[in-house]
Amino acid sequence: MPDSINEFNYNGKPDLKWIESYTRNDKTVVDGHYRTEENETIADNLNTDIDGDGIFGYFDADADGDGIVDISQDFFENIDFLEDTF
Repeated sequence: MPDSINEFNYNGKPDLKWIESYTRNDKTVVDGHYRTEENETIADNLNTDIDGDGIFGYFDADADGDGIVDISQDFFENIDFLEDTF
């Protein structure tokens, strides 16, 4: 899985999913926790900081550190004032 984001094809930050507590086969108990749903990159996961800026990818507007803000394709479609601008 790549550690970069192709902003042209990026569908936006993944949804968060709650994982219930469970016990592994070796009797290790795993506490309940949040996890990002799988997508095309690890750069926007909860526990990764690919660009080393101290902000975990899920909360980082530029998770892969390429200088391009990681936004979804429909971001601009949801902003009404752009219709009046163009």
